[in-house]
Amino acid sequence: MDIKESRMVNNLQDNMISIPHELQNSAMKIMDYAELPQNRRLMFMASLEAFSKLGDKTIVSTNIQRLKEVISEVFLETYQAVLKKATIDTNQDNLINMFLNFGFMDEKLLTAEQNIALYELALGNHTNGSKCLIYDMKKWMNYIYTREKEPSINENSLDYYDSFREKVKRGQLSEKDRITFEQNMDGRLAHECNGLLGVAQRLCYGRMGGYLPILHSDMISGDISKSLVTPEKIAASLDRILAVDYSAFHREVVYNKQEIGIRNELIMLPVMPEIILIPTFGSRAVMWQEISGKTKSSPGRFIIPILTSENLDMIMLDLVAKFRWELSRRMSSSSLKGATESSLVNDYTTYIQFYKKNPDLSRETKTKIKEQINRNRSNIKEIFTSDYKIWINFESKGLIRLNRVARKILFKYCTFSREILKQMEKHPLYTQDIVKFNNLRNKNLKFIKARYEKVIQTGKSLDDELQQNLEYYQS
Repeated sequence: MDIKESRMVNNLQDNMISIPHELQNSAMKIMDYAELPQNRRLMFMASLEAFSKLGDKTIVSTNIQRLKEVISEVFLETYQAVLKKATIDTNQDNLINMFLNFGFMDEKLLTAEQNIALYELALGNHTNGSKCLIYDMKKWMNYIYTREKEPSINENSLDYYDSFREKVKRGQLSEKDRITFEQNMDGRLAHECNGLLGVAQRLCYGRMGGYLPILHSDMISGDISKSLVTPEKIAASLDRILAVDYSAFHREVVYNKQEIGIRNELIMLPVMPEIILIPTFGSRAVMWQEISGKTKSSPGRFIIPILTSENLDMIMLDLVAKFRWELSRRMSSSSLKGATESSLVNDYTTYIQFYKKNPDLSRETKTKIKEQINRNRSNIKEIFTSDYKIWINFESKGLIRLNRVARKILFKYCTFSREILKQMEKHPLYTQDIVKFNNLRNKNLKFIKARYEKVIQTGKSLDDELQQNLEYYQS
């Protein structure tokens, strides 16, 4: 059956199914709510109508690309206007939620079954059972607009305050404009829409052709009702990773509390990422920021398509690997020792750059490393990511896939959980490393317990940070 015949069948089926009245003439209703200038509205509706008449909406051509650029530009204007108004009005209309969270705008771009499925998904109540903070796009933008969250970096790695400094350098603003700029709610919203949403949708879509910020049938694969990425699914996926790599989100921070006699002490704290669900049907996620502020203890930010047919476990595994890499790079760059200190990034980069001269690697192993480098186009972060996936999926089960050098690096920085270490104690390739690790960990734990006991003896209790540090060494 060709595309034309398939569409005729779908149209016949759609005629037999009625979509919710709320979704009929949805594009017109959304544009009415946005209250954009008439010229922008007319241009958008004409472009959207022309796009809806295309046979194959994934075809790449100059004319179609121009059409999509017009739609995309006005879509972001509409998104900002709708989000701002919906925040002020506390609008919970399901059509508005579908637009803000899924990128839905025109019921004619979806089949009747897809319209109904999406409508029901938008009505669903999904609880966040994760330690992570997970946000749909409407909620996230609401927090940005009301200043409860700070805007993200843009594609040039500039946050909202960095962009002010850039404008001052270019003479567009002066220092006297700082307070007004920082408190500008519309400016914050525009920065997040243009710097995060506009780029993130395209990245999460994950394919070269066919991208549009508005949801349409040609970008959807599989059953849309099974494609929703929920907080529950994310929590379950992360739990499976952390059951192996328990310290994935821990980081070393400086602790100071003079009243209990602890000054400038390094402790390990879990800092769970903020996860933002992007309104698109996509095939990939992106590790957007390893930290979200100027301090090392601020959470990272991950962006994930809210609809996908991909394996979520593999998506999350890729994100965690890249997060580990970028956080290590960030911590190394802020260290006084810099590139000379031992760190995941430094050790792994050295291993890849000098593998040919490494006496611990056989000729056959070196050939495999060369092939791995070529597959990943010499991108060391991608090479590490491929090894990290093997580490979690195979090595943690005792299925040996990595060479001895890569294994030692991953064991050092991505150590297995206590349960897995117990299972691997008698494995000949791990026994020696596990014994050394346990001895060092027990030594540190003994020191920490003795130190904290002195705090308790003074009548003080351990705060959450010290308790979390203790739990880290115990687990």
